[in-house]
Amino acid sequence: MLATSPRLNLWRWALVPALYLLLLLVATTSAQADECAAAGPTAEAEAHQEPGFFDVWGKRFEATHEGIERYILEQTVKVDDFFGSENGPGTKPTRYQLRWRNSLRVEHDGTMNFGPSVRLNLGLSKINDRFRLIIAGENEPEPATQSLPRDPGSPGFDRTTPSTHFVNTELRYDLIRTPALQLFAGAGVRVKLPFEAFARSRLDYLYTVNDTTLIRFGETLFVKNSDLLGETTEITLEKLLDRGTILRWSSAGTASQEIRGLEWGSELSLIRELSPRSAVTVTGGAYGNTSSSTIGNNYRLLALYRQNFLRSWLFYELEPELFWQRHDRNPDAPTFAFTFRLEIVFKGSSLPRPAR
Repeated sequence: MLATSPRLNLWRWALVPALYLLLLLVATTSAQADECAAAGPTAEAEAHQEPGFFDVWGKRFEATHEGIERYILEQTVKVDDFFGSENGPGTKPTRYQLRWRNSLRVEHDGTMNFGPSVRLNLGLSKINDRFRLIIAGENEPEPATQSLPRDPGSPGFDRTTPSTHFVNTELRYDLIRTPALQLFAGAGVRVKLPFEAFARSRLDYLYTVNDTTLIRFGETLFVKNSDLLGETTEITLEKLLDRGTILRWSSAGTASQEIRGLEWGSELSLIRELSPRSAVTVTGGAYGNTSSSTIGNNYRLLALYRQNFLRSWLFYELEPELFWQRHDRNPDAPTFAFTFRLEIVFKGSSLPRPAR
């Protein structure tokens, strides 16, 4: 029983958004059916028509979502007001965005793993227009293979083999912020015992070759506890093939005192916009370490379908994945996994403050 309690907790995390999604789906279907029925009956029938059970609950969920957005915004404004200055130069509004994701991963052997992740981004303009507070936590199913670093220099997001159970807090300050060049410095703490402090500086440069081709370059310098210094270099080449279709090649390499050799990864992706609400991405990737005897240690192929549905703040993703490892010169047999994700977005912004 003790061994199964963590999984029961993950079940609770997964069931809440699943029930939320089910009721929204039924409510929307019911509302569409009522609209079709309302076009045919007489005015007398329309007058006696009452909202159905799922119509009522759909509206209640919408109101609940709006209430949560207002509450988070109120707390964000309180933090900004408490630490900020009444006579500060900032005229931009206090703002936030919260993404709550829940994942269900089915492995090749039939085992299922559940887990949530949260990312909160606060823009504290009353303190300073250039300050941002980032809180990110992840308990998603452990990935069976590697991927490119999602946020170099931030513990848990900075490796091709990411950690899956952690919470980070970071305060960032934008030193340069233009359409082509961005530079920020940040410091934060990974919330675990013992606490792991980190600091980093990140440069992002965008170079437009022509109307259909661009190059992105990123360089991150970071330091962690125990004088663990490191850097990550990223380069991305994007080509617009036609309207709604992008070919992207991305590569990243990380060297630090906690890694033996150079940890690297490279991915080639084809991204196709199917509609204003949906898109599909097909990706192939190779990942490895220069200390290994083989060029690449891990490989994967995946297709990702993302859809915005029912509400503007509700998304789901379907991700079938094929991956395999290579030891010396003998590759393992390919392994299959399938992931379903449900994402709920909360965001808000206060009214802009007039300049003083």
